[in-house]
Amino acid sequence: MHRSIRLSTLALTLTTVLAGCASAPKSLDELPRTPDASVEEILKSAARHDGAEANLLRLHAAQTALNNGNPEQTLRVLEDIPQSALPADQQIRFSELQATSAMALGDNVTALTAIKHPSLEQLDIRPLPEQLRIQQLRADILDANGQYIEAARERVFIHSLLAPSEQTANNQAIWDSLTQAKTKTLQTASDGASGEFAGWLELALITRNQRNLDLQVRALKAWKESHATHPAANRLPDSIQQIEALQASRPTHIGLLLPFNGPLASAAQALRDGFLAAQYQAQSQGISQPQVTLYDSTQYSQAIDALNQAKREGVQWMIGPLEKDKVAQLASSGALPLPTLVLNYAEQATSDSSIYQFGLAPEDEARSAAIRAWHDGKRRMATLSTRDDWSQRANRAFITEWERLGGILIGQELVDQPAAVANQMGELLKIKQSENRANRISSILGDVLAQPTPRQDLDALFLAATPLQARQINPTLAFQYAADLPVYATSHAYQIDSSGMQNTDLDGLLIAEIPWLLEQNDPLYSDVTGNWPQAGGALGRLYAMGVDTQRIFARLPQMREYPDTHIEGATGELTLDSTGRIQRLLPWGQIRNGVLEPAAPSDSGAL
Repeated sequence: MHRSIRLSTLALTLTTVLAGCASAPKSLDELPRTPDASVEEILKSAARHDGAEANLLRLHAAQTALNNGNPEQTLRVLEDIPQSALPADQQIRFSELQATSAMALGDNVTALTAIKHPSLEQLDIRPLPEQLRIQQLRADILDANGQYIEAARERVFIHSLLAPSEQTANNQAIWDSLTQAKTKTLQTASDGASGEFAGWLELALITRNQRNLDLQVRALKAWKESHATHPAANRLPDSIQQIEALQASRPTHIGLLLPFNGPLASAAQALRDGFLAAQYQAQSQGISQPQVTLYDSTQYSQAIDALNQAKREGVQWMIGPLEKDKVAQLASSGALPLPTLVLNYAEQATSDSSIYQFGLAPEDEARSAAIRAWHDGKRRMATLSTRDDWSQRANRAFITEWERLGGILIGQELVDQPAAVANQMGELLKIKQSENRANRISSILGDVLAQPTPRQDLDALFLAATPLQARQINPTLAFQYAADLPVYATSHAYQIDSSGMQNTDLDGLLIAEIPWLLEQNDPLYSDVTGNWPQAGGALGRLYAMGVDTQRIFARLPQMREYPDTHIEGATGELTLDSTGRIQRLLPWGQIRNGVLEPAAPSDSGAL
């Protein structure tokens, strides 16, 4: 979570100059104390001077404007100062004023440019308090721009120079930055790190990589033993301290409420088998696990009846139900008799803190698509969807996230009528207009052939469609002179357990997929697919969901109290939102020769 920057604390200590000063000072430190001079008076004085004296007075006016709570005016004044002509100390002050003002106005990009100005490479010429102030500002700006590793590194660098009363807050700020970084980014940074920073990264990775709560506690104890002098050792971050408390209070008896009969029986069995596989894996490592009692949700007309019965039988936590109507029942029931993790999402929001919601929603993949495209540098996109409910939900989720990020939506098209797709794509890409221009050029130049081109203001497409519909897109793009236009799609677009031949027309498509199926590096993957081969196919998503359910249910109170908690799950990177819904961020694959393979990471390190 980004910390707000208060102008009063970031404002610099540059004092005011009398408008009628006869002999202007030559440096910042020579400025006299005249606190009543206005910005306008200082600028009038600057107009009566030339060169260095005028620049110094304008710099002072910019500072006064910031002290007065007017960052817009500060930036306007700075526009009249040639930074490169200033002495080194004044260049530093200029950069700090510009960065502080831009940050206060929410212009994080300008702030980042300012705080990385070459003048700040000479920061050691300034007094230590000023150095620390600017370095803390730099860390805040790096955080605001999503450069969390760099922000944490900056704070680690200055930690020993801070007063003891400031070090606790600095430790928490380091941890806040690291909790927002992607796991892969943490791993990459850890490979070349040393000293205290390496210890911080190791601690952060313990919270991500240890899928089992008991193993995580063991790893934390080992970390504390090997890092006894580390700044975090005396007092671990609050979110980590809670892990030991969660282990101590973990339930000893849980219930699984699933539809073991009827049309959802195969889904229920996959969830059950994934859950129990994770349970048995922990037991094989000598870790005690809670007793599990199975309940068939098809035997209860009201889900609350199952929870009441389970409570009478000593169950302390309930996992399920899966059916959407029964999830809705519980969501509208008020306070539940047991803390419950339902395996689907209710339409209505609930304020009951005893219910958590987890599912494989297409909205998660759509949001992941928007985030990935944004980090890939795309800014203008169009969407392709069908009339199916899941597709429309995904389309809405993509648009919402895309516009939240600052992206521009160029258009939307329904692509569930095969005969209309070519014309729709032509209209979207404005190919007809380009062909007309090409024909006019050819008629003027004679034998010279002009190649039509698609519109240049469209960076990529988002696709929420079935494999049959998706297979039309690439050939259509090629026909419309847009074969190189990136397409980000949900996992519905390809057939996971088919031969590569059936996905060949999808080559190049970027697809969001769960780590279980895409990376296949979960410690349980080989065991589960060895016993249940279908766990490597389309049903694999449900097996993976069962695995994640077993691993995270005991952590849910931690995730609710500390929203920045990330869990690396078999179904994606998991977080909990304020409504008790688990959100998933998925990694990305790309179809090559009909086979989905992990895609190269974006330049920003996003999944």
